[in-house]
Amino acid sequence: MSSVLRIRDAGGTVWFLKHHGDSARYRAELTAYRKWVPALQDAAPRLRAFDDSLEAMVLSAVPGEAALWPASQGSGPVADRPAERAVQREAGKMLRRLHEAQPALSWPDFAAVKLGEFDRLKPAAAALLGPRELDLARAHIAALAGIPAPARVPCHHDYTPRNWLVRNGALYVIDFEWSGLDTPVADFARLHLGVWASRPDLKEAFLSGYGRALSRTDREILHGCAVLTAVWLLVKAHETRQPSFEDASRTSLLRIIGQRPGRGG
Repeated sequence: MSSVLRIRDAGGTVWFLKHHGDSARYRAELTAYRKWVPALQDAAPRLRAFDDSLEAMVLSAVPGEAALWPASQGSGPVADRPAERAVQREAGKMLRRLHEAQPALSWPDFAAVKLGEFDRLKPAAAALLGPRELDLARAHIAALAGIPAPARVPCHHDYTPRNWLVRNGALYVIDFEWSGLDTPVADFARLHLGVWASRPDLKEAFLSGYGRALSRTDREILHGCAVLTAVWLLVKAHETRQPSFEDASRTSLLRIIGQRPGRGG
C-alpha cells in the first residue's frame, strides 16, 4: 500500500520518503503527523515535507531496531522475560501520550458507527465465515449499544510490536497511516487479539505504562472493538492474499466471540 525509500541528503542526514498507494491512508498519516504525532516528541519521526499531488511525504529517521515479537506463554516461564514487559510498559506510555495529543471529544453515536463499520465489511466477510459465526460477531458488536458512549481520541490503529523500534530501553513509534479518532481502548484491540491472549503479564505491564486499569465498561468496549478488528483483519488478509494471517485472524475471532464481554482482566 506504500513504497518507502531510505535517502541521505548532502549533509549526511538520513530521511525516509514514503509514497502512498491509497489516498485515504496518505491523508490519515499526514493528519497524524501534522496534528498528533508531535505529542510524542523524539519518540516518533517528524514530518519534514509533503506533496499532495504525489501523495508522498519526507519523514525523519528514528533510531532503534524492530521490537521482537513476544514469545507465547508456552515457550517458557514468563518470569524470565523482563525485557518484553519493559517494552510493553514503554509502549503503554507512548500510546497514552498519543491519546492525549488533543482534548477528547464526545461520541454519542459510537455504537452505531461501529455497527455500521461491521455491516460494510459483512458482504466480504460472508465469504470467509459461516452464517452463525457472522451473526454471532455482529451480535457482539451490536451489544455496544447498551454501553455508555466513550470519548474519541487520536488513535494509531496498528499498535503492535511491528511498529515499535527499540534502542537502549527507549521505544519509538512509526507508521501512522491507519491513524484516526476512535475510543482509546480500540487501540488495544490488536494486542488483545494477539500477544496479550497468552501473556497477561504483558497486558499488565502495558496498562501500567499507560497509567490506567480497565474498568468493566472498558473491557466491554474493548471486546466489541476487538471483534470488529478481527473481522476487518480477516477480510484484509484475504484481500491481500496472506493465508497464514487470514487463518490467524479467523482463529482469534472465533476465540473471542466464544467469550462473554466484560469477563476477565
